[in-house]
Amino acid sequence: MKVKTVRQCLSALFAIAFMMNAGHLYPADLVSGRWDCSGDGVNGEAVQFVLDLKQSGGQVTGSVTHGTNVVDISKGSIEGNKLEFVVTTDDNHYVSVGIVENDKIIGTWKDDNGATGKWQAQRQAGK
Repeated sequence: MKVKTVRQCLSALFAIAFMMNAGHLYPADLVSGRWDCSGDGVNGEAVQFVLDLKQSGGQVTGSVTHGTNVVDISKGSIEGNKLEFVVTTDDNHYVSVGIVENDKIIGTWKDDNGATGKWQAQRQAGK
């Protein structure tokens, strides 16, 4: 085989491998949509909230709605099926990490004061 042909084949294989790996790191759109969530509140109480998420590559934006309060996600990302996002309020930062599988998310959160909790989400149908 000619050296030029071998180089072309190797280049094509590297390009395919890179695209496959990029797809693994940043799924096309794993989390965009509305998610019904429940979990532990800051004082251990049960809370219900809604996540509105938009994924663009590895970046995730959106908001969290709890009752009538809506707070924007200040920083969000996804790598593979691991979702991470930060919500900033006037007096605290909440860091959430979740694993996305089959239109469900199982996650944990922690805040600046050392409080922690668990949460879960189910994608709303048709969203």
